[in-house]
Amino acid sequence: MNSLTFRWMGITVFGVASLMGASAQANIGMENVGFSARSIGMGGTSIAVGEDTSVMNTNPAALARVQNGRLDLNAGMMIPDFGFRNGVNDSDGEDTIYMLMSAGFARRLNERVTLGIGLFNEGGTGTNYGILDVNSSFLEGGALGCGTACPAEYYTNFGYMVMTPSIAYQVDDRLSLGASAQIGYGMMRMKMPFFMDTNANGFPDVLQAADMSGNDINYRLKLGVHYDAGQWGVGAAYTSKADLGLSGDATLVNLANNSISRMPVTVNIGWPSSLKAGAFWDGREAGMPLLTFEVQRTNWSEYLDSIPVSMGPMAMQMRTGWEDQTAYRLGIEYPLTGSWDARFGYTHGSNPISDAGILPVMNAIVEDHVTLGMGYHGLKNLEFNAALEFGLDNTQTGAMPHNIGPDVMNAEVDMGYQAMMMQVSYQW
Repeated sequence: MNSLTFRWMGITVFGVASLMGASAQANIGMENVGFSARSIGMGGTSIAVGEDTSVMNTNPAALARVQNGRLDLNAGMMIPDFGFRNGVNDSDGEDTIYMLMSAGFARRLNERVTLGIGLFNEGGTGTNYGILDVNSSFLEGGALGCGTACPAEYYTNFGYMVMTPSIAYQVDDRLSLGASAQIGYGMMRMKMPFFMDTNANGFPDVLQAADMSGNDINYRLKLGVHYDAGQWGVGAAYTSKADLGLSGDATLVNLANNSISRMPVTVNIGWPSSLKAGAFWDGREAGMPLLTFEVQRTNWSEYLDSIPVSMGPMAMQMRTGWEDQTAYRLGIEYPLTGSWDARFGYTHGSNPISDAGILPVMNAIVEDHVTLGMGYHGLKNLEFNAALEFGLDNTQTGAMPHNIGPDVMNAEVDMGYQAMMMQVSYQW
């Protein structure tokens, strides 16, 4: 392959990936189920059995499976179903479509070393309810001028994207090691009501509406190991945490008197560390299925147990009470013909958000995911994959008392989604 073609491939990767949306909700917690249509069709499994460049964002050691060179482009969409119901609201939110895109390029330099780079939408969360009513009846001093149902906007868009320069080293015919030095970009926009206790007596007496936005760049490291014995194999990967000081601007509206103030805002959040391990058994040469299983531990409490927020002279803690999460993935691929494959996947991840911290604008509570996929590899250099993903609806009821928003006490928040992904791959 000549150098001009190599440059064109790299430019294509960055050009397509630059179109990626900032956030997504097809998630385990806030992390996307998978990063390619092939992987998503098998429940997002790729730690042990990854066969495309999306492994740079899961287990970079599996990049050693690239024979010569490979380019993967993925594009899709996700349609969420979310809702918020309390004494003054019964809303299913506004229709929103999120783009799901990724791109990766890898080239084997010699029998030992493979290099790659890609851009991936790691995940996030997003909702858009428009204007809802805030139940202010519990405020100290009685109702505000707007009564006990004060209008405020409920909206959030938090996303995290990574660029993944990666290397895989083939130790021998079976064992490979890999590393990805990742550059992350996080962005946030959040509109929501919140309550303040200005008298320091434990009772909220001011109801504010906030419009906050910010962004930041950070860095993290992903390390992986992969062992492929032919018909079976195992893999594991560790990802370090990455701090995000999302600095930007905030607009505050006191709903009692409609006074407006603007000030700088910083939200100290981040993307957590994680540990993943998996195994596969491959019976495809005998017309049997490929089976793979993974377990994942994500340490959401590192950043989302309590989120420090500063707005001008004010400092507060958003005590969301997120817990660490364990997720399990099962993937099956069955060869239908010599060119067509059918795939099925199931993923279960425990809901990491506490009842006392659940918010309508931060509702990544889906626990069960079912995926279906198809693949065609009947052409010499081209491969096509497609996947459907269903996040089964889950409902959570806010606790009494609630750590952040008293209007969420005894309220119901629900979340589900449908997603699709298409993938085209070129290998040589």
